[in-house]
Amino acid sequence: MDTGSHLLFGLSLAGLAHLNPAVQGDAMLSGAIVCATMIGSHAPDFDAAYRLRGMDKYVKHHRGWSHSIPALFLWPAAVGALTAWGWGQGDHLVLLLLWSLISVVLHVALDLTNAYGVRCLLPFRREWLHLDSLCLTDPFLLLVHLIASALWLTGLLWASEPGFLFVAAWSLSALYIVWRIVHHSLAVRLVKNSFPDWRAVHVLPDLRWFRWHYIVQTDTDFCMGRLQGSRIERSGALPNEIDQSHDCVRASMSLSYVQVLLNFAKRAYVKWQRQPEGGYLVTWTDLRFWREKDWPFRVEVRMDEQLNLIEQKVGWHKKAWEPPYV
Repeated sequence: MDTGSHLLFGLSLAGLAHLNPAVQGDAMLSGAIVCATMIGSHAPDFDAAYRLRGMDKYVKHHRGWSHSIPALFLWPAAVGALTAWGWGQGDHLVLLLLWSLISVVLHVALDLTNAYGVRCLLPFRREWLHLDSLCLTDPFLLLVHLIASALWLTGLLWASEPGFLFVAAWSLSALYIVWRIVHHSLAVRLVKNSFPDWRAVHVLPDLRWFRWHYIVQTDTDFCMGRLQGSRIERSGALPNEIDQSHDCVRASMSLSYVQVLLNFAKRAYVKWQRQPEGGYLVTWTDLRFWREKDWPFRVEVRMDEQLNLIEQKVGWHKKAWEPPYV
């Protein structure tokens, strides 16, 4: 999920912690819990520090070891201990560690529901895992927890016992997430039934509940389109063989930015163009994240006529409100 959502969910978890009378009756402990859950809910994304070393390092490491099985215990240990020390709540260290753990685990679990994915089973499994069920910013979850948090902080409802308010918010959220996962599996089945010769299928969520974006790899093509309710809307197709016929494509494959994408992508694809001023532009993408006008997630490599590297860059080229919502 996005940073704002993670922080909001951390605040919402702090409200849930007020089911404990010790938290509800102690303002200092309550503040420490809020601190622990909000920092814990964001802690795995501290790997954003890799941006300082370049976008290729960030793409390579984001949602990797920082979201791994060891990290599920290291982050809470650090956050809980520092919060207990900073707030003078050493007597409640175990409680702070517990809520820090819940926050970190929830962060990774929610990232797992996105299409971008997470390497959450490191070091036992290195592949990217993703359920493709929730958008990076899910409007429904955002609204539920914004309302619950606003009611708590303004004292308009259940100000004396906010825990029950957040039991309702998290119960509704859990039901919604399960429904989205089930709905996604039904959407995948519908797409597979529409393409009997499918070899791989990816169905990604839209901000609208009953609309999905799909890509299907068949024996001959990558077929892209949308699923509107139960109606398949086909948008286009590309041959499923990567064009490596030109030297510029082969030369680009050894570059660090391209290697990062190839290690991450499930459906890697490339195109190349001769530039009017001379040289070549080679563009790599993961077709899971397609859209009609361009490839929003891509590596661009510029070379001269002798295939010497001029520039390479990697990243997203879209607004937050534009698809794909990953």
